[in-house]
Amino acid sequence: MFDQIFGNYLVSSGFLTADELEETIEAEKKVRVKLGLIAVTEKLMTQEQADEVNQLQALMDKRFGDIAIEKGYLTDEQVGRLLKKQGNIYMVFVQTLIDKGFMTLDEIDTMLKHYQSVEGLSTSEMDDLVSGDIDRVIDLFLPENNELGKKHCGIAIRTILRLISSGAYVSKAYLVDEITADNFAMQPLGGDHEIFAGFAGVENALLMIANPFCGEEFDTVDLDALDAVGEFMNCVNGLFATELSNNGVEVDMLPPQYYENPCRIRGNQYIIFPIHIKEQVMNFVLAIDSQLDVEQVQS
Repeated sequence: MFDQIFGNYLVSSGFLTADELEETIEAEKKVRVKLGLIAVTEKLMTQEQADEVNQLQALMDKRFGDIAIEKGYLTDEQVGRLLKKQGNIYMVFVQTLIDKGFMTLDEIDTMLKHYQSVEGLSTSEMDDLVSGDIDRVIDLFLPENNELGKKHCGIAIRTILRLISSGAYVSKAYLVDEITADNFAMQPLGGDHEIFAGFAGVENALLMIANPFCGEEFDTVDLDALDAVGEFMNCVNGLFATELSNNGVEVDMLPPQYYENPCRIRGNQYIIFPIHIKEQVMNFVLAIDSQLDVEQVQS
């Protein structure tokens, strides 16, 4: 998810075009990150030392790590730790940008610092972002430390990444008392907790969920498309309810509710978690232990 979040920041900042970002993400599938790049990024070697080892590799039939250890630049333990990072999406993204000639390592490092400053993130929070751990990323983007909300949001995002689009990403969640939406598919849950969870969209954004989930091509968000979104929501809530049940918490899924026309969604400081797929944005709406009321907006 890091590549989409930071990549789109680079696009909005003018350092990449949308086409370059798409090309980079597509090329990531074939990239194996060089150990020298990871060592420099981790501040364990200088760029000059990495270049020296790369040049020696052209003369010696040895691995980068073995030469770096012989030169005294790295220890056995450090090489082992760096090898584990070769599949990290952050490193893959950086390597691909450099290989494509779109940005240099210095430019990427500068923009990471800009992003950190703009978003007001600490060093440990940046570590969460680049970790590739969905739960750590979600916790970073949620507005408060709500364990039940974190669990529900985590299942929703992971299910979207698995079943809908591996290119989906999130932006900062926030709390509201009211929003309006052009369409909305929601499912209540009752039992030990009263929960309302669903997806709200503007225009045809919810087709990003409906079409891939049911394998059809809806042109507009009608009741059939909303039914597909509701089935997906049912899948998410089923996984959530099962996980709660395994921990002794019981919730029951109630029938989904669909709003095909513009509506106003009111509650008490409920969560809005924006999810991006391609150019579309849809909101994951989550109210825990509070009522959510939906009313049609008169045109």
